[in-house]
Amino acid sequence: MQIIIQSHASVSAAGSTKEAALASYREGRVCWSIDEETGLPVYRVKDLPHSHKIQAFAEERGVDRTTLLALHAADQAVAEAGWQDKDFSILMGCSRGPTGNWEEAFAEFTETGKAGPKTSPSTTLGSIGFALADYFGTSALASSLSVTCSSGMHAILHGVALLRAGMAERVLVGGAEAPLTTFTLRQMEALRICAPIPPAGEHACRPMSTPASGMVVGEGAAFLALSLEDDAAGKPVIEGIAFGRERARSLTGISRQGAALHHCMRELIEANGYPDLIVAHAPGTRRGDAAELTAIQALSENQPEDPLVTSFKWATGHTFGASGPLAVCGALLVMPGKKVLVNATGFGGNGVSLMLG
Repeated sequence: MQIIIQSHASVSAAGSTKEAALASYREGRVCWSIDEETGLPVYRVKDLPHSHKIQAFAEERGVDRTTLLALHAADQAVAEAGWQDKDFSILMGCSRGPTGNWEEAFAEFTETGKAGPKTSPSTTLGSIGFALADYFGTSALASSLSVTCSSGMHAILHGVALLRAGMAERVLVGGAEAPLTTFTLRQMEALRICAPIPPAGEHACRPMSTPASGMVVGEGAAFLALSLEDDAAGKPVIEGIAFGRERARSLTGISRQGAALHHCMRELIEANGYPDLIVAHAPGTRRGDAAELTAIQALSENQPEDPLVTSFKWATGHTFGASGPLAVCGALLVMPGKKVLVNATGFGGNGVSLMLG
């Protein structure tokens, strides 16, 4: 039995359809803009497709932008998979939850000393997964996970486990993040890892560049429709997925050797062979990129040549919890039918690697 990817879809600064995203990746389009409040470069979704159904649902529920992005990506993935009339489980990852709702509610509280009746249910992380379940009308499991910037990849990990345990026949997995709020951007700025505004026509984030470009925050969402089947029937499969964690004395919890990711990648390669391509987490930060590159180089010591390594964050920015699923969708677009290893890591020293085949 194999884990089959029946469909996938994403929305990001690179594009809100497969065609638009693939064009951005192939043509090297410049996708960033300047945030008016902070003056920082950001990667913002500008071309969400119009959907009367999503618009009506969003207005009725009062969802924030994180949930809105999730709805658009998930709707495309489910439509392509043809699951509209069938129950399926939903596992989604998000680092910061419905940030927009939370910040608006807190601003109102600091001004008035009062909180509205919808504040509590609309500001929890779980509200995103529940909104997706209500939108699709599924009565199966719906859950939201937060494991910092690898949240979306952990959702995929849990989805694979759910299928292999026989607890679900179909699972929608992915991640969403809308962190382009002033408060969140100032948090990143305080870490002194943000990239400056680059010259016109250049990419704001340049993963694994020398010197490091710095991180640029982005928003986006990506989802995959998974099922367990005897025959892949020509569709992409998840050959394996591995997780790891390390304890390092740093703000991120990631060591200079990238120990957690090295463990994940080694486990997958030993079980599935060497990949044609590695899609690195690589957020553009000096220490983060260097640690991951060290982990990758340690894997290739006995290989005849270094592996091909890339990252999509030059086109999407760092979308926190959505970054892993976005990278998986990017790999499926640009390297269909190839063996591709995708990494995600985050604060707390946690890491997840996934092998596509």
